[in-house]
Amino acid sequence: MIGVNMSNIESAGSYPRPRAGGYVIKITSAVNNKKNERIDIEFDFAEGDFVDYYKDMQERFNFWGGKFTKSYKAKALPFLKGFIEAVNESNENVDGLIVGDFEDVDETKLVGMKVGMVVGEKEYIGNDGNKKVKLDTYNANFIPADDIRSGNYTVPEFQPLEDKPPESAGVVDMSFGPISDDDVPF
Repeated sequence: MIGVNMSNIESAGSYPRPRAGGYVIKITSAVNNKKNERIDIEFDFAEGDFVDYYKDMQERFNFWGGKFTKSYKAKALPFLKGFIEAVNESNENVDGLIVGDFEDVDETKLVGMKVGMVVGEKEYIGNDGNKKVKLDTYNANFIPADDIRSGNYTVPEFQPLEDKPPESAGVVDMSFGPISDDDVPF
């Protein structure tokens, strides 16, 4: 017996979760990760059925799940610019977030801003070794919030795992070849 009263505890599996679709989100944190040349962003849902979803998750489970990054490496700059433009279009009275070179961007101005996010779902291998499904915020599309409100977006297709497990799933080849009684020291 573990001695824990669970009569007033709601099961984690009973919470509704966001699915693939379009959402208006609010940026809650933006940190310049200079080492990796990216902005680490945390967000929460600002409108609809999931308002404060990640805030509630933080309070219940001590985990903030709403995260994505925006790289400012040279090949990723078009994606960053598109994101910034969507943020600028989604918010009134925005003192432009991007002026001239990237050095003029103040990522802290993102905090509190809204933007439209379109996400699909993808499979992954959980810590328990089973396939699970999560929102694919890594490949999210960012558009003006009004496009989400008007339904002017397309949800990406579901991304299943390949049949073979990924190397990161913890699969280790434990075969050592044939072993004879002479090989065993006991």
